[in-house]
Amino acid sequence: MALLDPDFTTDGQRQFWFDELENAKRLLHEIEKAILFLTRKTIEAGGIQEYTIDTGQDRQTVKRTDLPSLYVRQKELLGLVAMLENRTRPFGGAVRVHPW
Repeated sequence: MALLDPDFTTDGQRQFWFDELENAKRLLHEIEKAILFLTRKTIEAGGIQEYTIDTGQDRQTVKRTDLPSLYVRQKELLGLVAMLENRTRPFGGAVRVHPW
């Protein structure tokens, strides 16, 4: 009856969710770098308006005018990462976060 249990996963399924989590975190990191570059670094760099997001699997050039969509994508990815972290946690429960 384990196949009917929603918490039952095979090693392959568990690895799939870990891979998805790693990919989402990598993309989130790159988007956050782009946002930082286009907001803070633009002034320092004399008006550079483009940044290339490179996840290792894909490359995309974004412009300063893309900032609103980058913020939306960042928010979506934060939600996705939270959901995937819950799926990869073997027994659920709380996570303690330390500020150090």
